[in-house]
Amino acid sequence: MDAPGMQPWQWAVWVVGVTAFAVVIGLVIAAAVRAARRPPELPSAAQRLQRQSPPSPEVEAQLRELAGLQQAGRIGEVEYERRRAEVLAGNPAPGNDPQP
Repeated sequence: MDAPGMQPWQWAVWVVGVTAFAVVIGLVIAAAVRAARRPPELPSAAQRLQRQSPPSPEVEAQLRELAGLQQAGRIGEVEYERRRAEVLAGNPAPGNDPQP
């Protein structure tokens, strides 16, 4: 009869199992640390552009003018967003005045 205790193959299985468990735990911890270091995603491209470089006073004035036109009902939401994107991109279209 064999002496009480684990056989060599049982030790090998145990070591492999514990090692695999430790590797999985290490990968989970590494993923959590990497995710914590990543900057939060910005909700829109417009906000990303604004944080990268604040708009010039001219651009701010154009955006205020567009907001006023929208609030006055002279342009719709789609036209406002299109013009706003053009202003933020730095190439406002000529003749932005709405037709009466």
